[in-house]
Order: sequence, then C-alpha cells, then structure tokens
Amino acid sequence: MEDFEILFVDDDRDILFIVEKYLARQGYPVTVVDNGIEALGMVREKNFDLVFTDFKMPEFDGLELLAAIKEYRPETEVVIVTGYGTMESAVKAMKFGSYDYIQKPFKLESLKALIDRVVEEKGLHKEPSHRTQQRNTGQRHRYDDLIGMSFKMQEVYQTIDRVSASSLFVLIQGESGTGKELAARVIHKKSHRKNRPFIPVNCGSVDDAISDSRLLDYVNGLFRASDGGTIYLDELTEMALSLQAVFMQMFEEGKIDSRIIAASRMDLDEAVENGRLRKDFFRLLSDVSIRMPPLRERKDDICLLLNHFLYQFNSRNQAKIGSVSPEAMDILLNYHWPGNVIQLSNVVERAFALGRDGVIDVHDLPPEIQTFGETIRRDER
Repeated sequence: MEDFEILFVDDDRDILFIVEKYLARQGYPVTVVDNGIEALGMVREKNFDLVFTDFKMPEFDGLELLAAIKEYRPETEVVIVTGYGTMESAVKAMKFGSYDYIQKPFKLESLKALIDRVVEEKGLHKEPSHRTQQRNTGQRHRYDDLIGMSFKMQEVYQTIDRVSASSLFVLIQGESGTGKELAARVIHKKSHRKNRPFIPVNCGSVDDAISDSRLLDYVNGLFRASDGGTIYLDELTEMALSLQAVFMQMFEEGKIDSRIIAASRMDLDEAVENGRLRKDFFRLLSDVSIRMPPLRERKDDICLLLNHFLYQFNSRNQAKIGSVSPEAMDILLNYHWPGNVIQLSNVVERAFALGRDGVIDVHDLPPEIQTFGETIRRDER
C-alpha cells in the first residue's frame, strides 16, 4: 500500500528495526523514530495515515504525542503501544482519541491485522480478503459493524460466531438503542445467506384487523422478497396474534425457507404469560438467544465507540472534531445512558450540528448530560 503512510514511534531501537523490516516486506511504507518530540515534528510536516506510539517514553510520552497529533492532524489515526497493558491504560489513551491500543510484546501478524483494519475502514481496500476478515474478527475490539471490547460484547461476538454458519432462528433481546438490528445484520452478513436480501419488519405496523387471507398474502410476500435470505422481526411483542398464527401455519406446512431473526426490548417470558406472544411462536424463534447489553453495563466501550462515531461524522462533515476533552470524557464515562449507544451517537452528531471544531468540551454536551456532570462535581466537593 504505497499510498498509506505509517509512523512508528518507540524509544526501543530494536523494536523499530524489527517493525521497519517487517512492514517493508508487507508493502507498507513506514517511517520510524525513537522519540516523541521528533515524531511530532514529522507529523507537522507530513500527513501520516497511521501513527503507532509507545505509551511510556522519556521527555514526551505517548499520550502527549497523541493529544498533539489530534490537534494538528485530527484525521490521523493513532494507536498506543504499551507494555503496561491494563484496561486503565487503554481507556486513558482512548480518552485522548486513540483509535486502539496494542500490548507489548505484540505479534507482528497482529500489528499487520490492525493496519489492515485501518486501511479497510479508510476505504482503501474495497473488498478485504477472507483471511483479513478472520484476523479482524480475532481482534475482538469489534465484530464487523459492532463495536466494543468489553467482556459482554465478547460474549455477543462468540454467539454470533456459533450461529452465523447455521440456519437456526435467533432471538435478540435488549433495551432500545443497544444495537439489536445491527447484530441481526452482522449475523446475516456472516452467514451463507449474505448475498440474499435482509428484510426488516416493524411488527407493530401490521393491523390486527386485517383479514386472515390478506395476512397470508402479506407473509407470503415477505418470504418471496427475502428469497431465502433473512427476515428481521423488530419488536416481536408488538406483533398481532393473528400474524403470529400465520407464521406458525407456514412453519408447520414447511414453507419457511428463510432465516428468521426476531428482536424485542420487552421481557418475552412475561409477554407469553400475559398472552401478547404465543408460546409456540416464542419457542420456534428462540433456537438461540442473544442479549445486547445496555451501555451502562459496558462503559469500557465508551471511548472506543466515541472514536468510531467521530471517525464516521468527520468523514461526512466539513467541521472536524479530533477528540473529547478529558473533563467531558469523565462525565460521559459516568453517565447512565438511558438511550444506550444511539444516545451516545446523538451526542457526537449534536456537536457536529452545532458547528463545533477541534474538541468536544463540556459545554458541547446536551443539557441533561451537563446537568449530570454538575451533580457529580457537587458530590465530589
């Protein structure tokens, strides 16, 4: 990739020698330097696509270099390389805008996989190889469009691994804004049905008063449209009982050739008990269950998600935002996030809509989150 420039910063010259030789063999132009001050001068003069920097260096450490790069070149991705591989170090780095982090001693193959991922996200490789996709999945800071490195997201990824190659029906539960449809789309994209349609259905949009014959036509139309792909039933508990009966009828007659993935923000056992959901229909759809965790249960992912959203919105807007101030980040890490990942995305989108540039600060946050931050500061006093 001659058009993808990499800078690698580390005070260990042995590491620099090995990395430079390896990446050159892989076809990546790489510049190496053994101190942060010289590296910053290089970044000011040249537009690097990706910078790897050691976390702990004399005079000018990795966090200081990261903050400076984000000020001068917010579009440059920065990865922290650390021998102090605690989650605390990773979160601290991401608070300052790090794309990701990698622990020493690292495998050169892992370094290459991370670079491949950045290249892919920047759109330089339109169709990554199957081997590259496998390596990216192995990184587990994300799974396709799902973002997160927390333990609860690892469980989600592992379940998707198990079910994607099968034709089992899947039931996804989680609060609004947790990414249920996104998970369903990832399952579809990783399955053998990926080249066939993904059909989302709003279960509450079908009138309970429609005649049985019209409901049968409606469901037959869904299966024709999906053409052996995936039908996604959103908010299952809002589906009319008459429509549930039609789905059951088609299943019993062996007419279902598409995969069904259903989702709900409600407690499904309770929905069965109060008669909103047929017991046999519930059993049909629950071959495999996935629970999408609320954001308050995966706060380790907030920095990673913020950087992802910043990258997305920077690519769409003239104004550029490189990072979130440490003060604003402290508030975001402590907030309870009733709207989950969607609410976090809206926070970033709001900053761009307000025309903010450079850094999202406390006064750029929505009023309810600012009020929460003021409460925290009063309690600390």
